[in-house]
Amino acid sequence: MPAFDYAAYDPSGKRVSGVISADSERHARRLLKDKKLLPSELSEVSQTETKKSGSRRQARVNNFDLSLLLQQQAILIESGLPLEDALRMTIEQAETEKQRRMLQSWRSEIIEGRSFSEALRRSPYKIPESIIAGISVGEESGHLHKVLMRLAEDLETSAENRKTISRAMIYPATLISTSIIVVAIMMVWVVPKITAIFVSSNRELPLVTRLVINLSEFTQNYGLFFAVVMVALYLGFARAMRDPQRKKRWHSFMLTMPGLGRWIRMANIADWSRSLGVLLSNGVPALAALKISSSVVTNLDLRSKMEGVTEAMRQGSTLHSALQSSDIGSGFLVHMVGSGEASSELDKMLLRVSDYYSLRLNNAVEVFLKLINPILIIFMGVIILSVVAAVMLPIMDMNNMI
Repeated sequence: MPAFDYAAYDPSGKRVSGVISADSERHARRLLKDKKLLPSELSEVSQTETKKSGSRRQARVNNFDLSLLLQQQAILIESGLPLEDALRMTIEQAETEKQRRMLQSWRSEIIEGRSFSEALRRSPYKIPESIIAGISVGEESGHLHKVLMRLAEDLETSAENRKTISRAMIYPATLISTSIIVVAIMMVWVVPKITAIFVSSNRELPLVTRLVINLSEFTQNYGLFFAVVMVALYLGFARAMRDPQRKKRWHSFMLTMPGLGRWIRMANIADWSRSLGVLLSNGVPALAALKISSSVVTNLDLRSKMEGVTEAMRQGSTLHSALQSSDIGSGFLVHMVGSGEASSELDKMLLRVSDYYSLRLNNAVEVFLKLINPILIIFMGVIILSVVAAVMLPIMDMNNMI
């Protein structure tokens, strides 16, 4: 049964909005009329999301939101509620409009008689295939609430890894961008007005003052052109990244970058290991679990290597041997997988690998932020001190002459 977004007016003239399940748009209007609501806008949830995303692709879902919703379903199902009632209760308590629409789209499919995994697959929101596969196995085994809680924890940890790298990049980038903007404003509007007095005096100016004046003139003459060039380069880069081969080469280059490449590798190996470990522990067949786990790897170069591991496994190789010949660059992963296969505890070993790399990633980023913070503060201080010195030195020299 489809779900419809609606906006309507109640008998008092107040505008209300929400989501309603109905067989068709006409049926939805009749249901709203029965509730004494006069609809002004009505559209199917899938169409709404298509308009928002600008294409027919499924709308993206925030991993933290999805993790929260899965945890809520796990708790309610464990307490004895049927899935449909659990979804209905969660819809009533949804924190955001997007969460509510997503839950309603799932419930509409379940009301039609489909399984939870099939409801997620048919949803207008893009749910990771690893989540759908795990839930499918949980439904078959009768332990859906346990699987949901495990998958929710997996999603949350994976999102934390990505957030860790973003935090390491966003902080210095924001500080540097702010510094560039402030310096540009000073060079274009502030410095010229102050230094005009010194230039007209026909006196020899200190070196730092001459450098600041030259930089100010360059910014006034070429600053706009430089900004246009940077925007054009960014747009050209974004367009180039639409080509999968170019994007894969760029991702391969990123892995060779000092520091950042190591973080990306650790984050992707942690996500892959955790996804594979969770799927195997939930009873998903090894080849299917490997194929699904490869899709969670965001770096295309590493994903290609993981897909090669899956193909080697399909041809009869062990996971340990396939990883050894894949040049993924993680001896610890290879060793732990070998131990897991020998002891028949591969899923547990993979989860330990994931925890290990997640911890290493978090520690590396924390150390980086502690080091970069004073360096950036000193850098900004030097810039500000240079501008102040460029203004104050000629003033002090003029006062000495007097």
